[in-house]
Amino acid sequence: MDRIYRNLQKISGSFFVSLPKSWVENYKLHSKSPISIQIRSDGALLISPKLEQTDDHDLKNELKLDATPYVVRAIIKESLSGQMNVVVTSDRKIEKSLKNEIRRFVSGLPNTEITEERPQRIVIQNFGYKKIPTKKLIQRLLNLIEDMFVDVKENARDDLEYNFDQLRKFYFILVTHIRTYLKTNIYVTEDNDFTPLEAMDYRMFCEKIEEVGKILRVLHISENVLDFFEKIFQYFKEVMEAYMTESQELAHYAWLKKDKLEKDALELMTGLDWEDKDRIKDMIYMAHLIKDMAAVI
Repeated sequence: MDRIYRNLQKISGSFFVSLPKSWVENYKLHSKSPISIQIRSDGALLISPKLEQTDDHDLKNELKLDATPYVVRAIIKESLSGQMNVVVTSDRKIEKSLKNEIRRFVSGLPNTEITEERPQRIVIQNFGYKKIPTKKLIQRLLNLIEDMFVDVKENARDDLEYNFDQLRKFYFILVTHIRTYLKTNIYVTEDNDFTPLEAMDYRMFCEKIEEVGKILRVLHISENVLDFFEKIFQYFKEVMEAYMTESQELAHYAWLKKDKLEKDALELMTGLDWEDKDRIKDMIYMAHLIKDMAAVI
């Protein structure tokens, strides 16, 4: 990224700075062009063409798609772009296999439902996800993992599966937020107060959360490993608290704690059968992931 320096100029009590000519020409701006200026918490100013910030201006009230074998990809793309109504049509009866595929993928999209279904027409309505602040999404992911730990402990497999599905949905939303910002420098939500470095940290942090969720989804614990499972659960809650309170001190303490947990695990594995050893190995891997989460707080 190029860094350009300019001197402030003062005219009639107001301060001005010239913009790079190449930037102005690249976005086809002129002397009357509106621009967007955002003030970040670190004092930086983000200047972008106003026309890019209103990326919904091209969206239609209703977008029609042909019922091709590849229409599902288009549905996902358009829904995540903010398209509110997508209509899939066909000049003949839509095949059952395609209809089931559309149902399955739409059910996995956040705040998106099929509101009309006819032999030759399917209407998908997107009720919107852009209003969800990115930091609220991360908090939701953490809460879901906390619930999944409880589900594993109580062997509540239905609840565990439901929470994992919710985890994937919210992770999908968050990745969309971060990718949109990193590719276009446009904030998808209203919480437009993070830098590109923080965006990357958010992405890394939440990748680790999702990996923990994948392990919990298939984890079964026995009485022999229950105490160590509780230690891992407590470890996660400590990192969660560090994130929620933005405490560098708690994050550093948690980062150091992983080695002690790994030592305890290796001692515990002596005398266990192979199934319990595999469970301990899975939990050690979770400890690694949780440590990585602490590292980017």
